[in-house]
Amino acid sequence: MSKLSEFPKGVYVGTLSAMDPDLTARVLELISGFNGGDLFWSINGIAAPDVTVVYVPEGCRVENPIHFGYFSVEGSSKGSNETYVSNPRVVVVVEKGGELEIIEEFSGTQGSGESYWTNCALEVAIGEGAKLRHSYIQNESSAAAHIKWTSVRQESSSTYELTEVSTGGKLGRHNLHIQQLGPDTVTELSTLHLSVGDQTQDLHSQLVLDHPRGYSRQLHKCIVAHSKGQAVFDGNVKVNRYAQQTDAGQLTRSLLLEPRATVNVKPNLQIVADDVKCSHGAAISDLEETQLLYFQARGIDPKTARRVLTFAFGGEVIDKLPYSSIRERVRSQIKNLLDSPPNL
Repeated sequence: MSKLSEFPKGVYVGTLSAMDPDLTARVLELISGFNGGDLFWSINGIAAPDVTVVYVPEGCRVENPIHFGYFSVEGSSKGSNETYVSNPRVVVVVEKGGELEIIEEFSGTQGSGESYWTNCALEVAIGEGAKLRHSYIQNESSAAAHIKWTSVRQESSSTYELTEVSTGGKLGRHNLHIQQLGPDTVTELSTLHLSVGDQTQDLHSQLVLDHPRGYSRQLHKCIVAHSKGQAVFDGNVKVNRYAQQTDAGQLTRSLLLEPRATVNVKPNLQIVADDVKCSHGAAISDLEETQLLYFQARGIDPKTARRVLTFAFGGEVIDKLPYSSIRERVRSQIKNLLDSPPNL
């Protein structure tokens, strides 16, 4: 959405190998404290051909979003022993008082039957008082595997907002790790997962609060609309001893629209501090009969009523995406998936 020439002075968007040595040293200093992930994180680190870096200097506000688009055009046919793997890696650094918005969008050729593996990683360092808004849209091919790591470190008084919509892939998994490193820090996470075929949509998140007056909200919604579809939510929020006066909330809600559809949810709130306001909850259900009857009483047929209610269920998350063009594109995509799910 932005041309490189339009960025404010001091902003860098490019590869790590092409960076100025002094800036390289600064970026590496800020991300050196990141803890390693699992095997997939390590594979990405070894196999990534280069690292894309976004750097925002102190006090700089980037008006236009940075949009990363990933499109897979080649895969393995059914029965092949070959696997096509890509390992994109992005590092984002927003210095003290800076502001930035990034959009990540992963897509592939739908209905091709070709499989591939996208193994991506994102490391984010947010400085004191800085703000990052992050949108993540996953619409990979229905035969693909998509595994993503997002690791975020927030300094005091910083803000991180994530909006995720994941609908693609045979297997989609997001490992999300966030650590608040100072007081008065804000973290807001909103995710929507949709499984319309023989798919697994999986979110494993961990949020660690170590300092006073931290604030966090996590909303997770998933819709499983196929008898072989699955969804997983393993959400961990840890409020440690010195995180007094923390305000943390976590809610997961799931819709199961077929008799054998499966969802496994484990909201987990660990509280060691004693002066906090924390809550979490989980709900799993089909559509409510009273809502369906309300539509039918007004002359709307059951099929249309179910479609409207299902789409409205995810609207709360979709509405958080930036820019009307992106919201409308995602709404259209989800409507198409719900109206004509793939025959998997």
